[in-house]
Amino acid sequence: MKLQRWTFLSLAVAMFASPAFSEEYGPPTVSQAPPFAVPESGYEVEGRPGLMNNIPNIEFVDWEPFEAPGIPAGLQRRLLSQSPSMDAVAQITYVPAGWSQPAGYDEVDNEIVVLDGDMSIGDGPAGEKLTRYSYSYLPAGVMRGPVKSRQGAVLLQWWKGKPKFVVSDRDKEGARTYARVRDWNRYRNPWYVDEPFPAYRTGGNFPGYLHNLMRKDPDTGEMTWMTFVSSIPAPPSDKPGNFGGGAEIHPSFEEYYIPEGSRFAQVDERGPTPARYGGECVEQGISSYKRGTRGYFWRAAGVAHGSVAQPPPPPRDGDGNVKGGQGEASWGWTLVRTGTQLWASYVTDCSYKTGIEYLGEKGWRKYDYNVPRYVPRSHEPH
Repeated sequence: MKLQRWTFLSLAVAMFASPAFSEEYGPPTVSQAPPFAVPESGYEVEGRPGLMNNIPNIEFVDWEPFEAPGIPAGLQRRLLSQSPSMDAVAQITYVPAGWSQPAGYDEVDNEIVVLDGDMSIGDGPAGEKLTRYSYSYLPAGVMRGPVKSRQGAVLLQWWKGKPKFVVSDRDKEGARTYARVRDWNRYRNPWYVDEPFPAYRTGGNFPGYLHNLMRKDPDTGEMTWMTFVSSIPAPPSDKPGNFGGGAEIHPSFEEYYIPEGSRFAQVDERGPTPARYGGECVEQGISSYKRGTRGYFWRAAGVAHGSVAQPPPPPRDGDGNVKGGQGEASWGWTLVRTGTQLWASYVTDCSYKTGIEYLGEKGWRKYDYNVPRYVPRSHEPH
């Protein structure tokens, strides 16, 4: 597999050729760049293996034995993606009933979401009793007690490097014990709007988005969270929406898994298709990817996505009223991860020429886009 090469570029290098400006808007009123340092290459910004990695439904991925140094045999996995820079993996892990593991620590960070079944980490009152939609974060080198599953379990699991386990009764020297997240469960943590979810754009978060923050790393800013989304058919509008009529860009990868929702993918269409509306600014053009409940998606840093392709004007009746609507009723909630703190800047289209600044109750304002962004210089084909 060819490794990703990334370069931190300004607007001078863009994904697409585009015509010269027809209007000049000037700079934004407040900087739209990320308020934190972002690496120029590697895990935080990479694709897997190209710009996108799309699995419409995990049922399209075969089970395989999961074997790693120090980890007892008997596990199976569905491999969702693998890092080209450090062999980090995202996977669905099957744990058979009665499986167990002694006390010790992982050599790399280990994030666990229980999708079904049960798992305990440690013994006694201080142990974790993980059930459906429980979450646990085990930083590299942090010792934890014995692990076992009575009924068996299905996990969504992320390893930040090659999985390896060491039997031990103490932490590894230098382990980040302060970063540990224990027995977080969706049913014990209500959805909320805005704070305490960290702000991810200048001007505040999108109004009305339901969030549930599971982890924000105290050192790297990495984030893991849940977002609830619902929609109903609505006629198109020329008024700016959440993206101000354009697309958002992140300085980190975004990774998604959809545990529940109303849309299921019946066909294994992993590659891009021309976007009718919405879409991703990839080098092949404005593309969309089929996603559904129990689907998985990875987007590299720097790829604008949102309302970059618009639907055709809707038909109207004799009185000028819109006939029908746009889209279909749906709902779902998503597990999301980023390699840095979440941040977003906004552009009008895939030329990356014009930015959109959010001014809160005053709405949106266009500006000449000059926010530095990560741009892939080479990648594997989709």
